[in-house]
Order: sequence, then structure tokens, then C-alpha cells
Amino acid sequence: MKRHLRKIYGLTISLTYRLVYLALCHIPVFKLYQPVFGFDKSLSLTRDCEDRWEVFSKYFPEEKGSVLDIGCNLGYFTFKSAEMGHFAHGIEYDNFNITSCNAIKSVTKSDNCVFIKHLIDPDYTQTMPHFDTIINLSVFHHWVKAYGEEGAKEMMKNMADKCNCLIFETGQPNEVGSQWPKHLAFMGDAPDQWIETFLKEIGFTSVEMIGTFATGLTKTERFLFVAKK
Repeated sequence: MKRHLRKIYGLTISLTYRLVYLALCHIPVFKLYQPVFGFDKSLSLTRDCEDRWEVFSKYFPEEKGSVLDIGCNLGYFTFKSAEMGHFAHGIEYDNFNITSCNAIKSVTKSDNCVFIKHLIDPDYTQTMPHFDTIINLSVFHHWVKAYGEEGAKEMMKNMADKCNCLIFETGQPNEVGSQWPKHLAFMGDAPDQWIETFLKEIGFTSVEMIGTFATGLTKTERFLFVAKK
């Protein structure tokens, strides 16, 4: 009896994930921030991700290792990292996003990746395990808003201690028309210089700005950095 119940449960979960995946791909009401991995024509994207991936993936360590995708959304960068052969972890707090990640993983039969529902807060950054590479894209400014400038900086310091390579992008004080200028004024008039200096201060010896990319939110492009020890 238990065997049959387990089978029915497994089939139910599989069908649910299939329906979630189809909804993500084909129902326009879902305005997605990231593309759906494994589907070529994701609808109503808020932001392109393939352009950034094509640039920063070239800076991954040659040896396959562990990758953490902070605030992974629909897991696009997590899946792409796993596709390269890295063991990729996506961490996300939003219920819709984490369900979508697991649905995409189930349907695409993606290996080498796992998704965790967890809030990234100061306590987590102190206790989190070490990863070879951390992808931290457009998250830092949300930490500033939630925990203040010093709290967000401390989280970054903790995270720097937990990786050898960091892919980093953040909101900027020059994003006119957004909410971020008032929160990020401490970066000054040259956010790229502030970011480079800050990443070196928290322990990275090699910091390189590798491109600027549109967000779809304002006309200002965000700087993308790779930092290594």
C-alpha cells in the first residue's frame, strides 16, 4: 500500500511541476525576471540574462567546483552553471520562485543543481558554507534597504570569506527614476570606483569590471564585476 501511495505522490508532484513549467513558458500573465531554462522563448521578460552569462561565465575557475547563486529567482544562472559541470546551489526566499526552480529542474532533468529556500540575512552569511564561486547579482542594494549600509557591508565581508571568486552587480546611485539613489548615496558619483575599492577592502586581490548591462528599470546600465583572491 505504501509503495503505491509513494508512486501516486511522485506522479502528482511530477505532473504539478509540468503544469508549473508550462504556465511559466506560455501564460503571458507571468511577467518573468529571468528566462525559463530549457525554453527558448520565455514570455514578458523583465531583464535579459543571457548577455551577462556569456560574459561572466568565461571568468569561472577552470576546475569544476561549487557555485552559489544568491537570490537565484528562476535559477537561470544556477542551471547554466550546472550545465557547465559545476555543482550549483540556488538560494531563494520567494515561494513562487523556489517552486518554479524545482519545476524547471524536474522537467529539464537538470543534474548538478539544488535549490534551497532560505532568507539571506546577516546570520546566514556568517554560518553559510564555503563555495568556490558566488554569483551575487542585483542583491546588495536590497540588503542596504533591509539592513542598512553597515549591515549590508558586513554581509558582503562575511560572503567574501566564503568564496574564492565573486561575480558581482548591484543597484547604483545614478539610477535616476528608481528608489536606489537615496539608499546608495554613500557610493558617491562614481559607483564603479566605489565597488572596485570596496571589493578589494573585503579581501579580493583581483577586481575587474567586465561590462555594463541594461536593467530594463532605468536608462542607466549597471556595472558587472568579477573579483578573485
